[in-house]
Amino acid sequence: MLSPIFERFAEASPITVMLRATLERIFSAEQLDEIFEATREKQYRRELLFSTVVGIMSLVVCNIRPSISAAYKAFEKQIGVSRVALSSAK
Repeated sequence: MLSPIFERFAEASPITVMLRATLERIFSAEQLDEIFEATREKQYRRELLFSTVVGIMSLVVCNIRPSISAAYKAFEKQIGVSRVALSSAK
């Protein structure tokens, strides 16, 4: 059974809800980090994971947050690195 909030979003924009669910399933954080490890050449892994960068950027691209800065501020504690570190991850 779906929550009333989720049902409201699904009724208003079912394609968006289906696409987001599909993308979240296909591109889990673990899979994204595995892709990064398998394909990286000069990059290295520290505290800021590739999956975190993708997650922040997806918030901006999907217009959930108006900017990278706003997305960072909303999830600063979960990200665990400075805004400067996120900005230099381009």
